[in-house]
Amino acid sequence: MDAAAAVSPESWKDRVKSPRTYARIAVAAAVGLAAAAGIRAAVLKPRERTERMRAQAAQDVVRLYALQLAYWRAHRGYANDLDSLLASAPDGPALKARLAENTDLGTMAVVGGAQKFKIEINVRDSERTLIRIAGPPLLPPSAGTAGPAPAPAFDVGGNPIGADGAPVAPAR
Repeated sequence: MDAAAAVSPESWKDRVKSPRTYARIAVAAAVGLAAAAGIRAAVLKPRERTERMRAQAAQDVVRLYALQLAYWRAHRGYANDLDSLLASAPDGPALKARLAENTDLGTMAVVGGAQKFKIEINVRDSERTLIRIAGPPLLPPSAGTAGPAPAPAFDVGGNPIGADGAPVAPAR
């Protein structure tokens, strides 16, 4: 008999249990983990940052909405620029700094009059997302009354807000 013929070939069970197979599995797992980490770093992390930036900007615009309603109660008209609107806020400089972090103040439009107002601003993301809010939900009553009539209103995220512009706690 031939020596080569006497050695039987490895069975598939032996090949599966060999150290070479375990090494291949480890290399494949490492390549898969590296690819997943690369996708997370390149795609998901920037998306999280963008969504966080948009959410913060939307919260700031809702805060400006509440300031407009408070400004109306004090002056019987809506503020026509950001500086006069922020002057009525106790945390005006901090709010302006927070707005500057996430939005482009150069594109901000605060337009107000005796009956209505509009606030528009672009978020500093790759798509330059526009956040727009207008008010009041209903026209305010005449100048002799206490303020805007309460009406169902919602912020940018669809959450209810009261007549003063503050968020309303959900009913439980």
